[in-house]
Amino acid sequence: MSLDLILAIVSRWLHVAAAVVAVGGTAFVYFVLVPAETSEVPAAFLDRVRQRFRRVIHIAIGLLLLTGLYNYLVVAIPAVQNWEPAARRALYHALIGSKITLALALFLIAILLLKPLPAMQSHRKMWLGVNLVLGALILLLGALLRRLWAAPTL
Repeated sequence: MSLDLILAIVSRWLHVAAAVVAVGGTAFVYFVLVPAETSEVPAAFLDRVRQRFRRVIHIAIGLLLLTGLYNYLVVAIPAVQNWEPAARRALYHALIGSKITLALALFLIAILLLKPLPAMQSHRKMWLGVNLVLGALILLLGALLRRLWAAPTL
């Protein structure tokens, strides 16, 4: 097994793991933590949870950016250049472009939600829901891209 193949596998694994942690963590906050935030829950406890979650999300976003760049620039582009017909290459680039755009929007919302911005915090549940939908769409695009990668023809 070549070093290039090992790096590609490790990068993909880290990318998927970071996505699972980020989307799963967001689902936990949306479905469990936000509904549990009542006056009976100590504010200090919620602050500690938020601080830990902030670190997890920052690490996940960093891993997604680094591995995403590696997976696209080093692994995908050299392989996709040889695909025939041209429509298959065009579809791949359209899907990956959409995935990257949605991911950047998700990262922006996630980072803004982690800041004490009244505009974001007053509608936190809605923005968390938006990020869950974005995360689901990104995962769908990832599945489509993987299928397109594995398909011998369109």
